[in-house]
Amino acid sequence: MTEPGRNLRTVLRTSAVLVCAIFFAFFLPVRVGAMDTVDFPRALDRAFRGNPFLSAAGFDYEASREDADAALGRFFPTLTFDHRFVRTTLPAEAFSLKLNQSRLAQSDFLDVANFNDPSPRNDFISTLTLEQPLFAPSLYLGRRMAVRESEAKRLELLRAKEDTAFQVLSAYLDVLTAKAYLAVADQGLSDSLEHRRIAEAAERAGTGLSSDVLRAKVAVAAAEGAKVTAENRLELARRSLALAMGEPGGAEIDAAGPPPEFPEPGPLEELQAAVSARPDLAAAAMRVDNAGTGETLRRAEYLPTVGLLGVYQVDAENGPFDADNRSWRIGVGLRWNLFDGLQRESAVSRAAHERRMAEERHRGQRDLASFQVTRAYLGIREAGRRVEIARAAEASAAEGVRKIRARYENQLGRMIDVLDAQSALDQVRADAVKAENDLRHSRARLLHVTGALLPWAEKESGR
Repeated sequence: MTEPGRNLRTVLRTSAVLVCAIFFAFFLPVRVGAMDTVDFPRALDRAFRGNPFLSAAGFDYEASREDADAALGRFFPTLTFDHRFVRTTLPAEAFSLKLNQSRLAQSDFLDVANFNDPSPRNDFISTLTLEQPLFAPSLYLGRRMAVRESEAKRLELLRAKEDTAFQVLSAYLDVLTAKAYLAVADQGLSDSLEHRRIAEAAERAGTGLSSDVLRAKVAVAAAEGAKVTAENRLELARRSLALAMGEPGGAEIDAAGPPPEFPEPGPLEELQAAVSARPDLAAAAMRVDNAGTGETLRRAEYLPTVGLLGVYQVDAENGPFDADNRSWRIGVGLRWNLFDGLQRESAVSRAAHERRMAEERHRGQRDLASFQVTRAYLGIREAGRRVEIARAAEASAAEGVRKIRARYENQLGRMIDVLDAQSALDQVRADAVKAENDLRHSRARLLHVTGALLPWAEKESGR
């Protein structure tokens, strides 16, 4: 190919690459290597706004408020409009329709056939009805139960918010822990590579064995596998944080900054005494009260109900807008269910069982919460002790590796001893990371089970 042809082909290839680059840049924007990074306050704020389960609890609370408003509305009068068209030859109905239209004439009584065999009769009936309850115990009790249930839903929303904060905090700590595990894996791989380098140098100098090099290479492969596992764990932790924050599926969120500082726990007795104020336990107590009110509601069905009724009616034969007569009716009515086949008795017994069920459930929740406080409190004590042990063990293991490696470099030790010491150091480092993570999680769990996590988290996030 001639030189001009070669240059033309190069220009065309370069132009095609530029066109493709411009297309991908403007029409298919892809963020390569970019990852959203948040600190704990920002993660918490985004979770409060985006977590779907928390949003669902919020809508549940709003729905309960509407139920309470609807229960209040039952105290007010109801006003309904009804319009219907009737065409009939039934003697009684035809007579009453003609009477309601004020079209009954003297001539209608001259022939009995006008009553026994009437001609078809039309009536456009428009009715405006007003009903006002005057005495209805079920309305008062139902309103009280609806308001109390709405307040219980509000408390459950607070607990759901606290659960969300705990999920975000746990996921956030898991990301930091996974990063620490990855750093340990990187350090272990770096140490293994150094051991391999030393073994290879000794072999070249004639003072080492080829078996030592092979062992060192196996150790490097194991360290690389540990690093892959640590990287996978970090990716899952980031996705878990994104899930807790309510981010779209498949997203990854990285945690930045140091882990949050937790307050020191107080005496166990004070923590167990304070747990009764936890929002979900307070909601359970309200439902016990509601169950008692429900039993009273069933007993109230033995009482009569009294109401006011008012009706305004327009009758027309030829069309709804051509009124023939206007009439009204007003009155007070009493309704008393004297016997219903023992259904009320069964309803009262059922309500009593439901009340006792609510009481037992509340008692079980209190006992479980007290146990959770004790377990979290003991977990903090255990985790704190294991942190101290792990730190001391890590320092001892690191010093042991240093001395054994020095002996090997001076031809006074074996590579197998170096690798065994390194494996022990890697394990101790991982144990130290786990101990630190367990301590933070235990402190977070204690705040959560005592109901103090949400105030602490809002203070941390500056809300």
